[in-house]
Amino acid sequence: MKTIQQKGYIGGVNNTGVPAVRSTECSGNYTPFSRLGFTLLETMIAVTLFGLVVAGTIEVYVMCNKLWHVTSLNMQTVRESNLAMSRIVYGMGTNYGLRSAATVTLNNNLHGHWDGVRYWETGAQPLPASSAMQYLCGEEGNDGSWRLSYSNAFGGLKHIDYNIQEKSLLFLPESGAIATRLLICNYVNAQVTTNSGGTISIELTVQRRDGNFTASNTVNTLVKIRNQP
Repeated sequence: MKTIQQKGYIGGVNNTGVPAVRSTECSGNYTPFSRLGFTLLETMIAVTLFGLVVAGTIEVYVMCNKLWHVTSLNMQTVRESNLAMSRIVYGMGTNYGLRSAATVTLNNNLHGHWDGVRYWETGAQPLPASSAMQYLCGEEGNDGSWRLSYSNAFGGLKHIDYNIQEKSLLFLPESGAIATRLLICNYVNAQVTTNSGGTISIELTVQRRDGNFTASNTVNTLVKIRNQP
């Protein structure tokens, strides 16, 4: 009987009755079936795609961070300008404001003291109003600073000082008493006018800076003095 020798079985049963095992005759140019690692081209493509994803993510983060800063600064100026106007019109604490005044006097012949720091330009925080001498307004000429004095029959004489050099608004329950001064607002440009009919026009613009970001908000109102025709 002639014996048949089989090579290269893939499955099945050989002539001995044993399940065949795949065998392969190797030649000199044989390439392994499984290849490990990546080629240089594949690596370069992967690195390029990863770099694009990272660059896009960083750009989105920077844009969102800028938007957050601008929005936050805008909200701060809106809040501070509205709060300052409310303090002027309605008062601070137990001290009444212009809404309850019976007489009002505006003094424009004032010059504000300056401590050498431009807080609006630097974004720094001014000192407390109750201790800082630079908030004072002196009789040195008109530079845009002003004092609004008002009173009624029950609350006594009150003052609101605006120092254009410091861009600050102060409430003075007592004239000349630094310890009693209350801060209405910093970083503010304030304009006020009065007329013989007892109407007071007030405009406040709060400007803030945070690094390269700036924001401003303007509010205005008219106040009619009580018991005026």
